Amino acid sequence: MRRSLRPVVLKKACREVLIAFGIVCFPLWGLAVAETDDLFAGFEKPDALSEPIEAPTESILRYISGYAKVLTVYNTTHFSPGQVCADWHGLSKLRLESLVEVDFRIDDWKVFAGIKGFYDFAYDLNGRDSYSKEVLDAYEKEIELREAYLQGSLTAFADLKIGRQIVIWGRSDNFRVTDILNPLDNRDIGLVDIEDLRLPLVMVKVDFFSGDWNVDLISVHEHRYDENPVFGHFFYPSNVPLPSEVEPAYTLENSEIGAALNGNFAGWDLSFYAARTFQDQANFVPMPLITREHQKITMLGSALSLARGNMLYIAEAAHLRGLHFLEDYQTNYNRSELLAGIEYSGLSETVISLDFVTRYLHNYNPDLDTSPEGPRRTDNDIACRVTSNFMNETLELEGVVVLNGIRGQYGALQRFTATYDIMDDWSVNGGLMLFQARKGALAPVGDNGRIFCELRYDF
Repeated sequence: MRRSLRPVVLKKACREVLIAFGIVCFPLWGLAVAETDDLFAGFEKPDALSEPIEAPTESILRYISGYAKVLTVYNTTHFSPGQVCADWHGLSKLRLESLVEVDFRIDDWKVFAGIKGFYDFAYDLNGRDSYSKEVLDAYEKEIELREAYLQGSLTAFADLKIGRQIVIWGRSDNFRVTDILNPLDNRDIGLVDIEDLRLPLVMVKVDFFSGDWNVDLISVHEHRYDENPVFGHFFYPSNVPLPSEVEPAYTLENSEIGAALNGNFAGWDLSFYAARTFQDQANFVPMPLITREHQKITMLGSALSLARGNMLYIAEAAHLRGLHFLEDYQTNYNRSELLAGIEYSGLSETVISLDFVTRYLHNYNPDLDTSPEGPRRTDNDIACRVTSNFMNETLELEGVVVLNGIRGQYGALQRFTATYDIMDDWSVNGGLMLFQARKGALAPVGDNGRIFCELRYDF
């Protein structure tokens, strides 16, 4: 049970709220001052007529953008998998978050950098001693360098992009088949879409152009993997921590590589992909003590999109080699994945999309039924999304349903969201998320329901 709020806890929480509020809102204050200076610039006392009039100095704030927001999440339903977990009913998130980005050019080269940070006050308000160290380290606070790169033209037909960046492969907004280069932040399952989950990596990317085609050559020099729910969190499916994780050394041999051939034509486009990367999910390795390691895999894939009137058709295919599972670790397994999707925009201010993906594990061994990675011979996922705009596009309603398994027998998610633009730079969104674990990997977690609300300012 949660402890009652003590005066000292409230005082500490209030103090930290004020500090974080100042950190988050500092960029907003700077913009407000700049706008105020511009507003009253015409009322300043003029200098002597004999003095020359100088051109106004360009403000550095024109290169800065980002957002500041506060997000609240309230858990309406939760079934705890063990005594080690806190009682997650009620307030589970009260996060202040800010992203500041700088984007400017030096001659023909673009310089871009972003930094993101957050602090979640829910843990102070609920009592920090109710949570595991792993939960506090992963969810309470964070500050990180996001994308930060230098981009420009080497020749008339070649571009260079070097630094921390995100490279998106494939066409689907719901599932990842060929999109394997950047890891995902999965700590809050289902709360946001894939486009907001990708984590940047240090890469060198060279693009070559010729007519309707371009070739991307990529080398990845940072080891970073999926961030998943940690021990003690309500989405963590066990009451014991995972074995220790061993990450590959930073050597030239351990660099990841990828290549893409893209063609863009009237009404359709086509891409081919190849990559040699480390798996974002660690494998269980049988040693004297079981550990977890990231194994290198090879992926060959392709993606296609075709527009016809109000219809958009997409397809992705990938073949992965070098998969390993604990119960048959010496065997190299291969998996083929196929995605088909359709999007309809013929209704007024409404878009409906449906994606289906199937994954097939070749030469399946029944021993894998008990492997902790939870592989299946055949795995299917379905996602349906409906988005509608109202009131001159100031109000957007969206519903998303995701099924793991044809009937959702291995888990299902429903998320309903309403977003309203209060004014040019201010917006508010809120909604309901329902999660059913059923017979999937998160079955020990049970069903969860969450209500969320976010107030956001973009600058």
